[in-house]
Amino acid sequence: MANYVGGDKYVSQKMQVTAGANLVDKTLVTIAGAVPANAANTAIGVVERDTPSTYLAEIKFGVGSILEVIATGTVTAGNWVEALQATFTTQQTTGVTGAGVQNYSAGYPVGRAITAGSANDTVLVEWYPLPNKPV
Repeated sequence: MANYVGGDKYVSQKMQVTAGANLVDKTLVTIAGAVPANAANTAIGVVERDTPSTYLAEIKFGVGSILEVIATGTVTAGNWVEALQATFTTQQTTGVTGAGVQNYSAGYPVGRAITAGSANDTVLVEWYPLPNKPV
């Protein structure tokens, strides 16, 4: 059984982007409305709800935001986390690619985990995308 954290704790900013693909609620998204590649330095925020391709997607972001994100790998509280793609089923369609988070290993972190979880759980992430890898 998956564990859920029950929603965002603080959202400092929101914006809309045109979905370049079907987007999954609580997953990462790029400024172009696409799904970030594994460990890539392209995530701008977190999708607020399932959004079909070409529709406007509401994106939550902003340094210091504490956002609910789907874990697609192991997440340890206190660790930096990075993007990891997985396949999801949304309300509109099956087989949708999305990017959740896993413990940082070699890519670019999007924030620090506040709670722990494993694949299919949701975790709280303090949003703090870094322009460079942490030292």
